[in-house]
Amino acid sequence: MQQRILLAVNPHARRGAATRDSALALLRERGHTVDAIEPRDGPHLSAEIARRAGRIDLVAVGGGDGTLVGAVDGLRRAGLPLLILPLGTMNDLARTLGVPSALSAACALADTGTDRRIDVACVNGQWYFSEASIGLSTHVARAQTAEVKSRWGMLAIPIATARSLRALRPYHLEIEDDVGRRRRVRTVQLTVANSNRFGGVVENPDASIDDGHLDLFTIRWNSIWDALGVVAAVARRHFPDAPAVESLRGTRFVVRASNPRHRHNVYADGEPATRTPAEFTLVPEAIAVRVPR
Repeated sequence: MQQRILLAVNPHARRGAATRDSALALLRERGHTVDAIEPRDGPHLSAEIARRAGRIDLVAVGGGDGTLVGAVDGLRRAGLPLLILPLGTMNDLARTLGVPSALSAACALADTGTDRRIDVACVNGQWYFSEASIGLSTHVARAQTAEVKSRWGMLAIPIATARSLRALRPYHLEIEDDVGRRRRVRTVQLTVANSNRFGGVVENPDASIDDGHLDLFTIRWNSIWDALGVVAAVARRHFPDAPAVESLRGTRFVVRASNPRHRHNVYADGEPATRTPAEFTLVPEAIAVRVPR
């Protein structure tokens, strides 16, 4: 069936221009009417999607998770499904949903896929799909410069982590859950996850991106044994099993620095999002994504 598709590819992504041209050709070969744009940023992309509501059937977005999340507002307002063309370093959302990395196979989902509704999380008004974090991963994200990603690809993650460990220090945080209970923690990493897969390598098989819950994790790192335990749990694909990991489940969390004079950076899906105090919330079944049947 012919569909009217809006194609938006991040021009700054690796292979961005080449992917746009290839995706345009592949989708048109399948008989679809395609209009291609180059989004300047998330607000521009969402505005373009909303403006074309009623005149398009599907939105295909090429880029990493940071690019994809920029489409959420527009997709919700227009009530349109998202077709993912994975172009990022980690592509957590695509991997979580089983979207193939090969461009031709991803484009084929326009015809062969089915629409799955997923939850989308929010931190201080900023959307994210997989996880938002304070601590070690924010240092790792900053160390993954465009130059490092371009040169090393997936190896950018361990390289950036090794560099970030030198600046590792504990954070003193206060966590408030969705019923108002508060607790204080000393941690090197706090993550609020919306998915069973995040950070490129971390998995939590007890969660799902459509289960209506957020999972908050903190990591204690007092010795090399704590670090080895976390690494072993990640290798077993069951991150919460690590003795140094503590977890909470809920639909809303507020995280503050124990010292109100301190404000800590929060990254969401690998991009700078906000600073503490940070409120994490969830919109169940917020958008539909075209996935393999």
